Amino acid sequence: MIRIGDVVEVYCTRCRLNLDANVAAMADGEIKKVTCRTCDNEVPYKPPADLQQKKEQLLERLMRQRRGKLTPKAETRAELKAKELRPDLALRKLWDELTTNVDPRRARVYDKTRTLAEKDIVLHKQHGMGVVTALDATEPEFLATVLFREGFEKLATRQPPDEDEWGRYQ
Repeated sequence: MIRIGDVVEVYCTRCRLNLDANVAAMADGEIKKVTCRTCDNEVPYKPPADLQQKKEQLLERLMRQRRGKLTPKAETRAELKAKELRPDLALRKLWDELTTNVDPRRARVYDKTRTLAEKDIVLHKQHGMGVVTALDATEPEFLATVLFREGFEKLATRQPPDEDEWGRYQ
């Protein structure tokens, strides 16, 4: 016979765990409310839940949501072919291939006074991480062609420091 104040195991809806609770309210011999001994909140009585089953249900729900986001819309073959031929996608694929095994911590921060070489990895303030693909070493401007995620950019390299920056180098 269970009475008010007895300790029972319940599923606490606040803690979301199976915990011990004190019986707080009863009606017709059934427990209606309990007080969780962990969070000290009065919650409706729920029998202990199978936490493994809850975890599996949550995982399944998340996987369904993810599949829904990743499932492409129905596209015709012509649309898919046109997508493959788009230059921005081809550049993105090339950028992905060149940067898959790159550690961003090893990248050099871009500075126009530095000398760059082909296949150097640079970090740029606006464009992010990029790979030097070509160098144009014609005087007086040295330009490096760098492939960023958005596309190619030409960046100055081997430039003399500005007048106001000279103080830093002396």
